Amino acid sequence: MSIQEVQEIFETEDFKQKYNSYLSDLNSEELINFLDNIETNKKYYRMNIHKNKRYKKETTQDTSSIKQINCDINKLTDCNYHVLKPKIIEQVNSVDYIIPYLIENIVENSILHHIYIPLYVGIIKDIKCSQKDKIIQKACDSYFVKLFQPDIQGATPYERLCVDNKNTDNIIGFSLFIAHMEKEGMIQGFITKVITTFMSTIESKNNNNQHKLLVSFYNISKIHFPDGIPSEYQQQLRSMKQTTQSSKIRFKIMDILDE
Repeated sequence: MSIQEVQEIFETEDFKQKYNSYLSDLNSEELINFLDNIETNKKYYRMNIHKNKRYKKETTQDTSSIKQINCDINKLTDCNYHVLKPKIIEQVNSVDYIIPYLIENIVENSILHHIYIPLYVGIIKDIKCSQKDKIIQKACDSYFVKLFQPDIQGATPYERLCVDNKNTDNIIGFSLFIAHMEKEGMIQGFITKVITTFMSTIESKNNNNQHKLLVSFYNISKIHFPDGIPSEYQQQLRSMKQTTQSSKIRFKIMDILDE
């Protein structure tokens, strides 16, 4: 079919009528949600180091910008925060289409580097983007599934233990990140979902991971429960205190409950 024939079809009343009918039936909100839920392709910006110089690809401006932003984020400390933060925010806001990628990176950094979470949250808070709330929600939902619903089918007992140990550390970072995000008003109701989930599985963990999660709960409670720990969590903690064989866990629970 020639271009002329295609153009003639486009100009027919039958085509125009059916096309207008299609547009009226199109659920734009559903399409937007579908597009928003597509995972960010982190390989697109070629951030990995290529050891083979023969196949080295040209670095784009986007990649250079992201590398500089990530470099500055990795340098963040309490001492230089007020110097680096404005620089990072200016760079991020100047290339708004890479904001989803950068927010996901900041969430990942928060999970891995707990002590810098307040600094990372401060960066996210000052990023200017009309879709920021959706981007944050998408990232949080994605990490919640990865951490609390890991796919370990067919794994050996040793592999399951390794996944559990790694997930416990990551859950601690993720939970603290969520607590600080809610404190700053950037998300609502997510910390309850997180705490309820990890408290419901805490007794299935080994003693070491139980203690780690209890320490995390203590830190979160100082942020999220300033008026006192809810009764359902107090009841669960007291039940654990009665049944545990570990004095270390028992004393930590007493510390949390201020007994």
